[in-house]
Amino acid sequence: MKKVMGLVIGIGIVLLSLRLKGESCQRPLPWHKQQCAVMEQAILEATVRIALHGWVEVETGYEVERINGTIGHATVVDGRYLITHNHFGVPLSQVLTYNRYALGEFTGVSVFRLDGSAVLDQAPIESFVVVSEQGETAVLDFGQGFFTHLGLRSAKVAGETAVALQPGMEVAQVDWDSQGHTRIVWTKIDAVYAENNLPLMQVQHFIELGASGGGVFSNGIHIGNNWGRITETNQLTGQASQNLSLVALNTILLTTLQ
Repeated sequence: MKKVMGLVIGIGIVLLSLRLKGESCQRPLPWHKQQCAVMEQAILEATVRIALHGWVEVETGYEVERINGTIGHATVVDGRYLITHNHFGVPLSQVLTYNRYALGEFTGVSVFRLDGSAVLDQAPIESFVVVSEQGETAVLDFGQGFFTHLGLRSAKVAGETAVALQPGMEVAQVDWDSQGHTRIVWTKIDAVYAENNLPLMQVQHFIELGASGGGVFSNGIHIGNNWGRITETNQLTGQASQNLSLVALNTILLTTLQ
């Protein structure tokens, strides 16, 4: 009886090992489709679209760039925060205080669920406070329990050092299609590196315009947000050889939000 039990356990371990090796949400095996769908739904339930209304002129060093509002995606954390991309090239807090880096007037903020219903509709710009800015990532605080009371899910957050990210690993990326429907795309990491002491990652999927700020997740945990798009070109022919997305990875500081 002991030998039979040992054999059964041994076979179970082998089968489990084979199953784990084959588990990919890009091309899920039949028994893994439901798990992938559950992770996708959880990510989408913690994702919103955010718009800043108004305009700002940002001094880039060489010229003044006028930006007429911004719109993108964001991830809810701890029922009160939104993690998103900083679209301005200078800290958002400086833009909002109209210091020497920027002039303009922001009149309000809107936050939408993915079905298009409004959480906030052109609410005063004072509806949130910028609590953290690191590189291309901004964290906005709307007050304790704000998103929880509205029934929105919160995502778990991990810093880039807490997850052993390597090229070839699969991640879930928030994107949307040309009709404006937000979706999850499963893609592979192309490269992980640091620039100006900030952690960055390239992934193989090419996001659509408007997906900026959307979350990137490893095993259902938020690890970064969409920064921009990269097109690599052949220096000899000038033709595009590869289209990638650039992701601003979370720093250790962001993990203290939850």
